[in-house]
Amino acid sequence: MRLRNKNWTKDYIEENSQYMINTNEKINPEKCFENKGKYFLEIGCGKGQFSIQNALKYSQNNYIAMEKETTVIGVALKKAINTFEGEFKNLKFLNKFAENLLDIFEPKSFDTIFLNFSDPWPKSKHYKKRLTYISFLEIYHQLLKDDGYIEIKTDNDKLYEFSLEEIEKSKFELIMNTNDLYSSEKLLENNIPTEYEQKFHSMGKNINKIILKKVVND
Repeated sequence: MRLRNKNWTKDYIEENSQYMINTNEKINPEKCFENKGKYFLEIGCGKGQFSIQNALKYSQNNYIAMEKETTVIGVALKKAINTFEGEFKNLKFLNKFAENLLDIFEPKSFDTIFLNFSDPWPKSKHYKKRLTYISFLEIYHQLLKDDGYIEIKTDNDKLYEFSLEEIEKSKFELIMNTNDLYSSEKLLENNIPTEYEQKFHSMGKNINKIILKKVVND
């Protein structure tokens, strides 16, 4: 569901631009952060809870929260500032579409890419727009460091099944998959939920999760 436009977000983003990545050049995450830990990208961060809580919990790591909707980025940015109650240095927001990732980021930039509750594009004619379609998986393969990971969560069972089919064609190793993340305490170890995840789980909806590892051919 698209968030209603909030007029204050554009000015708020400009006033807090130190937490935004604003450049037309290809992004090298190492140049975006003082901390030289690992680098994580969330594509479609929504209201930001997942990346914010990760940045709080793992202060040694760096997170880029990417979202195409300016209003949503503004809401996420405000949530981050309120959550940290002051300055934070290991989280940046990026207001971009995901269609041209190779034009946005340098290759081998990230240790892990997160795809949380991506648009399932349910109509069959739109299957190439799904973020787990093989062409996107090939792009992620280029953006990840060697031995990098992709973590996928979705409430949409058909997208989950579609993703598994696409993964079979890809250069990724399937490390873990479940169609019911909340069925096991072990599966939930270190799990940080998104806003959507909490909502759907509270409604009794199963949550699907997939973890992939980049395979590098010698």
